[in-house]
Amino acid sequence: MLRTFIAVGTAVGLFASAAAAGPEKVSLPADYQTSFTNYYEGDRVGNDKQVIRLFANQTAAKGASKDGKLPYGSVIVGEIYSVKVDGEGNTVESALGRRIIDKLAAVVVMERGEGFDEGYAEELTVGDWEFAVYSAAGEKLDKDVTACRECHHPLQDKEFLWSYEHLAR
Repeated sequence: MLRTFIAVGTAVGLFASAAAAGPEKVSLPADYQTSFTNYYEGDRVGNDKQVIRLFANQTAAKGASKDGKLPYGSVIVGEIYSVKVDGEGNTVESALGRRIIDKLAAVVVMERGEGFDEGYAEELTVGDWEFAVYSAAGEKLDKDVTACRECHHPLQDKEFLWSYEHLAR
């Protein structure tokens, strides 16, 4: 299930300097559920077996509402849930046509910091955002975040967020 979200593998040749790049720069904020703004919850784009809940810290929320820019120090946390499936493995939907949450599968964190793109190849730069993946229990997972960077790279006009319009409302 988590494999459909995160590409597992090595990033051989993608980093100019392993010391300059990586998810070790990003921590899971312990209090994000109470101190961050829950600005989106819905079916996850690109994976029909997941639902996502997104939270933004005050820095991101203020930047989005002020001038549309998310400054350094912005943090976005995503709770990724598996969804209920029927006996044939098909996604179960509610009467509203939406997926029904089953259980928390992972927590992902995006943090924007000065120089966070350093060491990455141009096609993996994402406006100084870095990514990290945590288990449902909050343990940092040793996951290759290349797929995260590839997915967010084309979203330059949306501050590299798929959910930008929901945050910048």
